[in-house]
Amino acid sequence: MKSRIWGLVALGGALLSSTAFAGTCKNLVLYENGQSKGFMEESTRSFPESPEWSTNWGDFDNMKSPYIRLSGMRNYRGDWTGSLIFDALPVTVQGGALKLKVRSTQAGNFGVWLSGVGGNGKISFHTLEAGKTQTLEIPVSALLEGSTVEVDKIGIGLFNVPANQYTTLFVDDVALTCVQETAVSASTVAGEEAPAEIEPYPFVNVDPASPVREGLFEDVYERPVKSRYSASEKESLKASTQAKFVIPEESQMRILGFKDAESLTAKDSWRGWYNSMFLVEKGSLAEGVIPNSKRLFDEAGELAAMSDYTVLPLLVANMDYGVAYCGDSSCTKREIEDYRLTLVGLSSPQVSASRVRVAYDPYFAIAPSGKLPMLEICAENKCLELKPGSDGILEFGSAGLQKILVKIHSDNQTFEQKLFVEVK
Repeated sequence: MKSRIWGLVALGGALLSSTAFAGTCKNLVLYENGQSKGFMEESTRSFPESPEWSTNWGDFDNMKSPYIRLSGMRNYRGDWTGSLIFDALPVTVQGGALKLKVRSTQAGNFGVWLSGVGGNGKISFHTLEAGKTQTLEIPVSALLEGSTVEVDKIGIGLFNVPANQYTTLFVDDVALTCVQETAVSASTVAGEEAPAEIEPYPFVNVDPASPVREGLFEDVYERPVKSRYSASEKESLKASTQAKFVIPEESQMRILGFKDAESLTAKDSWRGWYNSMFLVEKGSLAEGVIPNSKRLFDEAGELAAMSDYTVLPLLVANMDYGVAYCGDSSCTKREIEDYRLTLVGLSSPQVSASRVRVAYDPYFAIAPSGKLPMLEICAENKCLELKPGSDGILEFGSAGLQKILVKIHSDNQTFEQKLFVEVK
């Protein structure tokens, strides 16, 4: 546990740390045989339909199923583009090439590009023949400037697609041929001594479906949540629903009031995640289904405080429950509707710097199904994509109350939520 705690303390002084690269050049497969997870960034997608990530339309000569499929049709001529984000990204490349296989049901103009720290690189255009698989190998130097660059997205597009033409694009076997291993070293904070090496954010290897969390701090008070239902009421509800939690309509309205709020104080925004989870937990029909949200909320806050509020673990919920609505005027009958809650919270109402590290640690996620969403977090019109077990830097342009837009990508759906934080 000491190494985990020290990692967070060290990160407080590492926001401007330098990065040194070491290791041999190696090939990295980003997508193959439908095994690699990923998503298409919604803010850049103009493809008519969302991609299917592991589809099977049969084998096409040297393209074997499963593969990524993008399809659609529009009533006007135009370009279809989008950025693919895979689990292995971001990575640092030094030369080498981007390799991929593409196939289209219609002849057309295909483009591919890389995105890095400096933005989008050059587009490499290729003419596709209808019903023919092409294997492309494009030097990274032709896509992004610099001998060593960080790649965080793969951009693809079909250009000048005719109106009223249904087109399907298949993509498979995406790889970068020269990826460098990274080692993080520390830069010294003025007036302070720094260790020779700074540990990255110390993620915990925990199954998000597990209700058990190892406990980071002995002094964190774990407040038990008492169910709102008696034993007989629980049995009655279990007979009418498969849901593990059932909450009344008024509790649902309070949760949605936080989730859909366009404006909040920093304190209300900070407490909203826990307040919402408390209402859900009170509706429990079974014990030990999820970890105690109060404990996770308190532990995340302590970690934020240890970094002097320069590192914020995110609190995430992705779970199902039932909402009990009145089925008659006297409310003696109840109708239960299923609801999926996707919710993100901050571990502090304030931050003490304009550049803050946010971490998507599965330890602080509640997901009984085991499925965690992908997150896209935007501040000052700059967005940061996070997958479970990753972190990144969020920047604010000024002090005071700041808005953070969170896009939550779950099961081919995108939900938006606004959070608010005070920048000191």
